[in-house]
Amino acid sequence: MTKERHLSSNTTLMSEWAYEHNNGLDPTSISYGSNKYAWWKCSKCDHIWRAKISNRTILHRGCPCCANTVTVKGINDIATTRPELAKEWHPTKNGILTPFMVTVGSNKKVWWQCPMGHEYLASISHRGHGTNCPICNSGRQTSFAEQAVLFYIKQFFPDAIGRYKADFLKRMELDIYIPSKSAAIEYDGEAWHRKDKAIREHKKYLICKEHNIHLIRLREKTSENTLPIADYQIIRSALYEPRNLKPAIMELLYYLGINKQIDIDIARDRFEILATFHHKPKNSIASTHPHLMAEWHPSKNQNISPDMFTAGSDYKVWWRCQACENEWECSINHRTHPRMATGCPICGIEKSTQVKRKAVYQIEPTTGEIINQFISISDASRKLKINVSNISMTCTGKRPMAGGYIWRYTE
Repeated sequence: MTKERHLSSNTTLMSEWAYEHNNGLDPTSISYGSNKYAWWKCSKCDHIWRAKISNRTILHRGCPCCANTVTVKGINDIATTRPELAKEWHPTKNGILTPFMVTVGSNKKVWWQCPMGHEYLASISHRGHGTNCPICNSGRQTSFAEQAVLFYIKQFFPDAIGRYKADFLKRMELDIYIPSKSAAIEYDGEAWHRKDKAIREHKKYLICKEHNIHLIRLREKTSENTLPIADYQIIRSALYEPRNLKPAIMELLYYLGINKQIDIDIARDRFEILATFHHKPKNSIASTHPHLMAEWHPSKNQNISPDMFTAGSDYKVWWRCQACENEWECSINHRTHPRMATGCPICGIEKSTQVKRKAVYQIEPTTGEIINQFISISDASRKLKINVSNISMTCTGKRPMAGGYIWRYTE
């Protein structure tokens, strides 16, 4: 007769058995596939939740907080995990919804307010992946991709015109117009499905047909629209990424009759592309953040300058630290954020190391008594197997507890 397997045989699950909540349940006498409910405490984030034993043993389901299927204030909400996003949460337009009630993976669309005061609607997950204010982000990748298309087109068709306007277009414009080929190119960097835009693009296509202009479109992906909008379409996913944009430009040039070898290197040419087509905004970082100008790299940014970008731009440029002369590349908005601005990563590592060396108190949450003192956060983490970042975040008030305890710096 086969001996029945008990839950206690799984040492990994036993390390997450919430003894203080499972009064009357004995894991040594509970079968491995039991449908009884029990309480568990995550070994990574300290979240406590109730789940069927069989869900954990047979289906191998883990902590719902770590999986972001539930939102737990102080652990996986965006106010805790992404405070820089929480600071741009619109103060009035999201009703009762707060950053403490959602995770960074949520597809819910909410209102944001950028440091420049612009208001816009965007999904939380898109913001989590790096999407910024569409109004002030003049250096965003989608805009750069359109500039790159025009840059390479002009290598072979010098008469190409960007943002072409004419009376016959009836207040519309063509992204690129090549008079010598009687051809126009439209760059649709983001997939669109709105019926009103489809109708507008159909009208533009009909106008081009009427004036014998061959219309070509570079598209993110197809939409459900059935109206004709171009004579030829080049479709790629994530067109803003250089690895996808390059083959799209090559196909475009071949279609336009360029049969010779084509040299396209977007990474190599990016500074020249920007310098050629970028317009200088009135509120550039040269005027709004003059203190950063001393760290703008004097040579690695080639012929682009700070007066070409606003503070909201996510374009990556080179910097050189005044203190240690370290050179690094990072986006402009990482350096200009009013509350979460970053600096030299080398100097930042030194500061982080200093924080980890600070002495801390371990405090019992129910009584408020100091039960232990450690010479450093690293020492406490090593001895109690608690994540260093969690202890540090507790010390600074960014999360309530770590490892079931309150933590505070001794000084």
